[in-house]
Amino acid sequence: MRMTARRERASIKTGALLALAALVAGAAIYQWKLAPPERALRLSLARFEVTRDHDAERTPPTLEALAATIALANEGDATEFLPKLRLVASSEADLSEPRSWSTIIHRDSMLRDLRIPPGESIRHTFVMPWTEREETLYFADGSKVYLGFSITMQTPEGESITITEPFGHVVPRKGRIEHSEHRLLTLELSRD
Repeated sequence: MRMTARRERASIKTGALLALAALVAGAAIYQWKLAPPERALRLSLARFEVTRDHDAERTPPTLEALAATIALANEGDATEFLPKLRLVASSEADLSEPRSWSTIIHRDSMLRDLRIPPGESIRHTFVMPWTEREETLYFADGSKVYLGFSITMQTPEGESITITEPFGHVVPRKGRIEHSEHRLLTLELSRD
């Protein structure tokens, strides 16, 4: 009789351990297969400069450009998709009216359909030519021209949202860039 009681107690403990193991295995499978992936995309402005190239055959002979280098790192578990990422210039501090004054700007200051796998990072330099001609039509002499990034990204639900983040400004004088100021920028673009 005593032997039977011991066996019953032992089977109760084994049953509880099996139920606990099944619960832990179920939670692990849920996290591995069914739980939404963690999303963490980081954008950093690594460098900003005003470049000047001299070409004697060009009128005017100096060509200026705004160059902004960014680093994008996907620190999450899912591939991140950015339909559009661009460097913008605006006379408004909130960048509500970005200006584009040539087709060159669209080519060199924008990335389209960018996919970044988990654990990967990319570095890219956006270049916005400053030709001294068209800019004077949009920006008053001596006024601040605000600079920033416009980032279009997809939410986990598949909707597109656009985030605009300023990082500095330049001041033109007689068509040339007289002064520039910027701050280094780090953005957490998405997190669940």
